Amino acid sequence: MYELQLTIDEYHLFVALPDSREALGNTAARTYLGWNRLRYDRARAGLLEKQLVVRARGRGGALRRAPVTDDSDVSVDDAACSATIRPPVAETELYEPILATLKTGWAEDRGFNALVIEETAHQGRRPTGGYWTRPDLVAVGMKTFKHVPHQQFEIVTFEVNPMAKLNVIAVFEALAHRRASTHAYVLIEMRNELTDAYVETLGNVQQAATEHGVGVIVFDDPADYETWEEVVVAERSGTPPEMLNDFIETQVSQPGQQTIETAIARGRCSVAG
Repeated sequence: MYELQLTIDEYHLFVALPDSREALGNTAARTYLGWNRLRYDRARAGLLEKQLVVRARGRGGALRRAPVTDDSDVSVDDAACSATIRPPVAETELYEPILATLKTGWAEDRGFNALVIEETAHQGRRPTGGYWTRPDLVAVGMKTFKHVPHQQFEIVTFEVNPMAKLNVIAVFEALAHRRASTHAYVLIEMRNELTDAYVETLGNVQQAATEHGVGVIVFDDPADYETWEEVVVAERSGTPPEMLNDFIETQVSQPGQQTIETAIARGRCSVAG
């Protein structure tokens, strides 16, 4: 838990909003508080910046309380005029459930015969070519097609972005990965209750991703593939085989490399036979 200190006006505006998280119009809230527009707008902007409220639809605009996590409410200290909230989910806490979903729902939906799907973000002192060349997660495998006998080798990278840290930098990190893989994605945590607060930022991310051939997947629950949505499809890059091979040697774990090598050798034997 951590504490956000509110101004007196931010506190009064926050407690004026319904606990049920129903929307309250800006005009109605301002009238109820007896404030002029400047005073109201200042308090409103402060609460939006602290992510304690989100914009809602309504004539003249509206606000509603925003749950900081799905399973907890904001605790308000009336005496101190402060709000205590649970911290946002750490990026590393998203890796495990995302990996599980990549291995199941995502792989099945994509027609992806996975050889290796693993975390690559934490590789200690292992030389990987620099910070931006190291993706958070990687999937290596063969993509199959329903009506085409040919299989396509793919290296798909993923840059994980928690909602609280959402910005276009993630796209450029993914772009660095794309140069040495076949597809690059940004995976964005986007909790349904808070989506309205990030519409503009998400739009900027999608535009930048589209311009650079990077894919974007948003999800509400990292462990539930039914909440995943591919809002921008990643374009296949023209990365030469030599660079793909180098990527595997520098980014994939030794056990993963062995799995890939064995699978490729087996495939060559079956073709030769």
